[in-house]
Amino acid sequence: MRIKEYLRLVRPSNGLMAVIAVIIGFFIANSTVYSFPLLFAIISVFVIASAGIVLNDYFDFESDQVNAPQRPLPSGKISKKNALLFSIILFAFGLLLAFFINFYCFLIAVINIVLEISYAVYLKKTFFIGNLVDSFFVFSAFLYGAFIAPNNLPLLLLFAVLAFLANVGREIFGDLEDVEGDRKLNARTLPIVLGEKKSRLIASLFIISAVILSILPFLVGRVGIYYLLVIFIADLIFVYSLFQKPRQNQVLTRIAMLFALIAFIVGAL
Repeated sequence: MRIKEYLRLVRPSNGLMAVIAVIIGFFIANSTVYSFPLLFAIISVFVIASAGIVLNDYFDFESDQVNAPQRPLPSGKISKKNALLFSIILFAFGLLLAFFINFYCFLIAVINIVLEISYAVYLKKTFFIGNLVDSFFVFSAFLYGAFIAPNNLPLLLLFAVLAFLANVGREIFGDLEDVEGDRKLNARTLPIVLGEKKSRLIASLFIISAVILSILPFLVGRVGIYYLLVIFIADLIFVYSLFQKPRQNQVLTRIAMLFALIAFIVGAL
């Protein structure tokens, strides 16, 4: 039962998305079919991402009692002390694995851990900066895979930028979903500072920018028609999500990002 609650605490789907980004980054940047450091990178990015999620829940304990009382911490199924210790262990393990990959991956891991701690402690509820930092984590996952053995970086960077833009929009919609709890904590998120209508517009602009730019890899001849077909599905879901309530938007944009990752894989083949 406790293992199940710890799995719920790390929310594996988030780490899995980071793992997919690392794999895409690796195979776009070099032609090696398999590399042992890739295994280290996959495990390390998963545990570092998981550590950040646990740390976020630790510092979001009060707001989650309002916004997500069913989660393991606010429901009392895991203590705050154990959650913090679990997060530290995951961070340390992920950093150790990154050390054995190469200097560049270790540096990215260090930067991300520092940012994840800063994000959880105070950046998350800071006006707009929190959204940008969280989206940088998505961007850096592609770089993490690429720097295992860098080669074809231009296409990878373009994919990473698309993921960054879409995730900024998704994060702002996430803040719209959490307005009630964030107000009680006097958080300065975008919806609280600018209002929900303006924040929704800004979030939509970021997602629309990602949708428009998603055809660029095809237009410049870096990917084939199959990429275009799959990314079209992702773009349709992204656009549809803009007209939904914040909670539904979070579900739909996660599905859209999964299709986008599949498109990136198709484009890299």
